[in-house]
Amino acid sequence: MKRFIIAGTHSGVGKTTITAGIIKALRKRGLEVQPFKVGPDYIDPGYHTLASDRQTRNLDGWMLSRDQVQEVLARNIPRGGIGVVEGVMGLYDGYSAEREEGSTAHIAKITCSPVFLIIDGAKMARSAAAIALGYKSLDPEVPIAGLIFNRLGGERHYNLLKKAVEPLNIPVMGYFPREPEVLLPERHLGLVPTSEMSSLHDFLNYWAAFAERCLDLDEMITIAQKFPPAPVPESTTLPQTFESARCNLAVARDDSFTFYYPENLELLGARGASMMEVNLIKDSRLPVDCHGLYIGGGFPEVFAKQLSENRSMIESVKEAAQRGMPIYGECGGFMYLTRGIKDFQGRYYPLTGIFPCDAVMTGKRQALGYVLAKTKVDNFLTFKEEESRGHEFHWSDITREGLKEYVYSFPNKEYREDGLLYKNVLGSYAHLHFYSNPAIAGRFVEACAQYARRTSV
Repeated sequence: MKRFIIAGTHSGVGKTTITAGIIKALRKRGLEVQPFKVGPDYIDPGYHTLASDRQTRNLDGWMLSRDQVQEVLARNIPRGGIGVVEGVMGLYDGYSAEREEGSTAHIAKITCSPVFLIIDGAKMARSAAAIALGYKSLDPEVPIAGLIFNRLGGERHYNLLKKAVEPLNIPVMGYFPREPEVLLPERHLGLVPTSEMSSLHDFLNYWAAFAERCLDLDEMITIAQKFPPAPVPESTTLPQTFESARCNLAVARDDSFTFYYPENLELLGARGASMMEVNLIKDSRLPVDCHGLYIGGGFPEVFAKQLSENRSMIESVKEAAQRGMPIYGECGGFMYLTRGIKDFQGRYYPLTGIFPCDAVMTGKRQALGYVLAKTKVDNFLTFKEEESRGHEFHWSDITREGLKEYVYSFPNKEYREDGLLYKNVLGSYAHLHFYSNPAIAGRFVEACAQYARRTSV
């Protein structure tokens, strides 16, 4: 089971570009490539999914246990193929400054995977050796197997850096040149999602050509082959047998809502949910035979006008909520369930009004990081005092006047409160990973099955 990790010294060093280029180049060679992303990110995985033609998986050392990380890795790398993992932030950055959980280094250690470290070599020569030595020495258990330099002026610049690091006995795999004209567009949550970029295949082919020409891909594969097999998990979370379909669960899929952990959907399917997609921008109503609705995260603030103008869908969701249909909204999905969205320009777009508040875009980030969600109020997903793990990243906040009771408190965030409940409608800014509390999937499906039985009479 070949695999390797592309890590960086810091955020913005070019991990996504280089990883996507490597994946696309390996695909052009005819290899099956399974991409992974360290951490909770949803956007970067879209680029790797497009480059590989396989669904990217998240490897998160804080939301998931060691066994669960190993399970996700082992279950998805195809026989004879190769796993390519993009790291998160800097190599050692994770949950906190004192702990390794959630970091790329942590994932490398628990999966026994070689790490190729990207160093931004712009305006640098011998100093690159000091950087490489520091990263190698901080934790000798992290298997740094090679270096990649980025943003170099050319071959001469590359040779200077390569000569500088030779005494460290860390192989150099090559470099990417400085090419500012192929930088990807960004917005407030990071890179623009792949669903909004029609020319992305051109980007991928461009990066793949650099990877083939400027990196020693053969040596990277050889290094991966020489590493010991990945550890086998002692236990598994995804059931080995899938239950028969018990309900139809509509999952919002459009330009507004694209953020879902694949494992969440697989757990729901294993527990008996038959998935159907719904487009909240274009479809006129929820499917007549659906028994629940899952609205993930995304960018409803960008598409607020289109969402608001689809009044027939809004009425359909409101009617379903009144009938007691289980509806779960995460972050962007939570925003859709409010009275409306006020965007960055102050324009207001009415939405479902299921929750008595508005979602207001602000001039600064409101939250970023892992959350330990402790349930305060019983609901169809979680029970009082239960703990689930997730992540939040948003620039909006809800208007809180008149709100009295929240579903969750976050003990690791000074007990900040979040989440609203109305009948069988639950919304929260937290993106929960169901592996952290697998009972969530079974309860969601059971609530949908009960609704199906009740409404079929």
